Amino acid sequence: MDLKRNLPLAGMTLVVLVGMAANSLLERAGLAGPAIGPTLFTLIRLVGGALVLAVWSAIRRVPLKRPQANAFWLFLYAAAFSYTYVVLGAAMGALLLFFAVQLTMFTGALAGGERPTASHIVGGLLALAGLYILVALQLHRPAPWAVVGMLAAGAAWGLYSVGGRGVRDPLAHTTSNFVYAALLAIGLAALRLSARGGPQTMPQLSGVLEALISGAITSAPIYLLWYALLPKLRTVFAATVQLSVPVIVGFGGWMLLGEPVTARLAIAGALVLMGVGLTMRRTGQKASRPDTPAPDTPA
Repeated sequence: MDLKRNLPLAGMTLVVLVGMAANSLLERAGLAGPAIGPTLFTLIRLVGGALVLAVWSAIRRVPLKRPQANAFWLFLYAAAFSYTYVVLGAAMGALLLFFAVQLTMFTGALAGGERPTASHIVGGLLALAGLYILVALQLHRPAPWAVVGMLAAGAAWGLYSVGGRGVRDPLAHTTSNFVYAALLAIGLAALRLSARGGPQTMPQLSGVLEALISGAITSAPIYLLWYALLPKLRTVFAATVQLSVPVIVGFGGWMLLGEPVTARLAIAGALVLMGVGLTMRRTGQKASRPDTPAPDTPA
């Protein structure tokens, strides 16, 4: 392993994971109460992210690309997550979401020519077991439609991530994805308004701000960095390392809010760390095409 080469990559991956954790906390705060509904949260989040990236692209003179499937996956993830999160709650939502992400990205790895070894499979299962231990006491029997919705959100995020592996211009692609996803969110909001005959309740300022921060700060720049990293990460590692997000949220509560570190959090963190470590081993892979950059990380 080239330590000097991989330290910046590890640092940027950690930034992405912390950003994802912060985004999770913002969504939890915004959608937990009556401050804002899921339709408006999704709309403001995607529009806010699109505006930030559009300005950045204009400054860099990066043209907007044509709509691609990844824009739809981003919209589906954001919308399905917001609607089902209200019903499922944080614990069940995290378990279903990351299970679907794992399954989708491991399938994508196989389709892309990676050959996960036994250690990768064991690593993924260990990390998933750590997540289950972390949230086990908070689980409840959810509504079937909400289960399907969160699994759809996880699959959409997994497809969005797999689709980022072949991206050569992360800013152009991420900007386009957010712009077209925001247009889909505007269409969804228009449909909801017409079905209801107008807005039922006015959102609170706190909910609007949380959605805006979620889109402009903890979504758009973080997803841009994620797309910049994905071509350098092996898919099985990229899938498993995301299971650390709920653990980071737990340790964030300890560091920032003074919450106690429970035995469950410590055990879950250790299992996730072990699982991620196992997926850092090199996979068997088909020969790369000449125009396909080889991954830098041993993951």
